Amino acid sequence: MKKKNVFIENLQMETQTVFNQNGNINIYPCGFEAGQHIVSDGNRASQKGRMVTEDDGTSHFRAYAKDSGQRYTTLFRTAHGEVKETRGHLIFQLRFPKQMGKALIAALFHEETEEQAAFIKTRREETNW
Repeated sequence: MKKKNVFIENLQMETQTVFNQNGNINIYPCGFEAGQHIVSDGNRASQKGRMVTEDDGTSHFRAYAKDSGQRYTTLFRTAHGEVKETRGHLIFQLRFPKQMGKALIAALFHEETEEQAAFIKTRREETNW
């Protein structure tokens, strides 16, 4: 999948970087870099990706491919949950509001896990998820 250009060109910029204890990283251009416009579409770019920081502060950000599809494919839904798949896993998920109370949650949990199990039984024996 092709990545969309986020910046107008490949460039180097002197910056000051602040590594916060909570994991946030803030990067600020040095004063002598003021006045540059580097984002290709407008004033701001919002990027999704992965950042890896080495012990010495060396950091690398790798952007994910834009519009590369969804991470999960939903296979089945219940009133409070769903069965999803990724490339290598099946995910069984249930979510209940706490205000339902313990007894109702327990009953619905039992009921909806049975629904999810019944869904699995409907799949062919040779299903290659």
